[in-house]
Amino acid sequence: MKTPPDWAALRNEFPTLANWTYLDIARKTIPPRCVEWAMQEYCRDIYDNAGEDAWSGENVEATRSLMAKLLGAQPGELAFMKNTTEGLNIAAHAFDLKSGDNIVLTNMEHVNNIWVWRHWESKGVEIRFAEHRDGRLTLDTFLEKIDRRTRVVACAYVTYGNGYRVDLPALGKICRERDIRLVVDGVQAAGVLAAPLSSLGADIVAIGGHKGLLGLTGTGLIYCRAELIRNLKTPFIRPLSVVGAAANKQFDYVHDAHRFEGGNPSFLGLRVMRRGAEFLQSIGIANIEERVRQLSTTFLGMLRKAGIKTQTPDAWEERAQIVNLMIPDAKAIQARLHKRKIVVNVKDDALRVSMSFFNNEEDLERTLHEIKRAMSNKATA
Repeated sequence: MKTPPDWAALRNEFPTLANWTYLDIARKTIPPRCVEWAMQEYCRDIYDNAGEDAWSGENVEATRSLMAKLLGAQPGELAFMKNTTEGLNIAAHAFDLKSGDNIVLTNMEHVNNIWVWRHWESKGVEIRFAEHRDGRLTLDTFLEKIDRRTRVVACAYVTYGNGYRVDLPALGKICRERDIRLVVDGVQAAGVLAAPLSSLGADIVAIGGHKGLLGLTGTGLIYCRAELIRNLKTPFIRPLSVVGAAANKQFDYVHDAHRFEGGNPSFLGLRVMRRGAEFLQSIGIANIEERVRQLSTTFLGMLRKAGIKTQTPDAWEERAQIVNLMIPDAKAIQARLHKRKIVVNVKDDALRVSMSFFNNEEDLERTLHEIKRAMSNKATA
């Protein structure tokens, strides 16, 4: 039996936690010490070596290979992006749709996975929305909107509000059987859930690097299933027939997901992403998922005992690191918690608590204590 990670020791790698209770990784991560060291390495190399290592293309490809291993994909299926939205925007322009076709989204999407698709409406393509039932997006909610003219389904793997986890393998099977492309916002799952990207049944997955992957804002990646890469449209690279890629070695790179990249990458951001990935690998994504499952299950139990309602499902297969609290005056309570050095968020008028492996049971107990205290003070005011 493998020795479980020393969660207390790993917690010490996050200096922010010395002063704050941080339960908002669904918005942004707090950086571990290895991120600080990576930034120092980057600057030191520029100072001492004029950027010989800091601006190295070999380092970019090393990061691509490491991210592929961490996320369960092939290096050629990954392209680096600025954020989730850039990846979704590429997906939203990648297909040849015609008037009368339709795209199925959901009414639990982040706004960024809605507006990138809206341009199709002016071309006669209908945008439909699968409607949640009590905060759950089951397969039936998608099937109610899918028909013979559906060409794309786009949804979050883990929704940003109540943290509902869509059954992507089952949805992907439905889409594949109907020749529908499945596009996924994967930012809330990456670095938290252990399922390989290649197992999800998705055609494209867009992921920002600044949450569970422990990276900086302005970095991310897009996964594209290998069989589709050469056939997708991209605003950066002209069609292969135009550039003569098949006959010209200069354009070999347009045969893999690299063709979705334009210009220089964020060399600093990718260095940080690599260090974060190494750190996550040293812990084990399966161990991280299990830790988050334990913490979120504990917190849901605490909420039930306190009589506080949530839209987050009990079953682990339907959730991840996000738990929402249906309480009045969520914004005011968020502000009160912040004064007590507790960081949470508010989404869709609910208080959102999102946890990582660096949290512990004391964080959850302290936060719930302050929430109950704030609610009690409001009730007696």
